[in-house]
Amino acid sequence: MSTLEKQYAEELSARLAEWQSGTLEPPTGLADMRTLLAVTIGLPIVALIVGWFL
Repeated sequence: MSTLEKQYAEELSARLAEWQSGTLEPPTGLADMRTLLAVTIGLPIVALIVGWFL
């Protein structure tokens, strides 16, 4: 095996171990998506209510 192949195998093993450990991303909850929910759910509802009365 060449040096490049060894480095690739080591890097792949390290990345696979990180991925399997589950520490790459912190867990997300509903509180983390508050702004997204407000924009995708709240804003259209407000627009429908305002549009109904215009």
